[in-house]
Amino acid sequence: MRPVRNVAVVFSLVLLLVGAAALAAAQQEQTWEAHVTDDMCAKEHMMDGMTDPECAIACVEMGAALALFVEADDAVYAVDDQEKVTEFAGQDVTVTGVLSEDKTTVTVHSIEAR
Repeated sequence: MRPVRNVAVVFSLVLLLVGAAALAAAQQEQTWEAHVTDDMCAKEHMMDGMTDPECAIACVEMGAALALFVEADDAVYAVDDQEKVTEFAGQDVTVTGVLSEDKTTVTVHSIEAR
């Protein structure tokens, strides 16, 4: 009976290692070319007569949150810290950070205008 227990322990350890590796891969730092938008307009600003920065700021003043539109992913990601992206509202940026496990939110480590 002892060999069966050893196999079970080894199997459990392998499962833990695979799970830890998957979690680490999901939380690896990435870099995106993105556009700082708002979560109300998302991919395309909708206020007539306003520039992208003006529209994003106006939407934030109405309660929207700033977000990142990544054209390569065709996705809009929430941002964990609004203060990090505020000065880039409506601009194209390069962002380095970590995408959440559910692939909805970016934790921004660095951001710069393109």
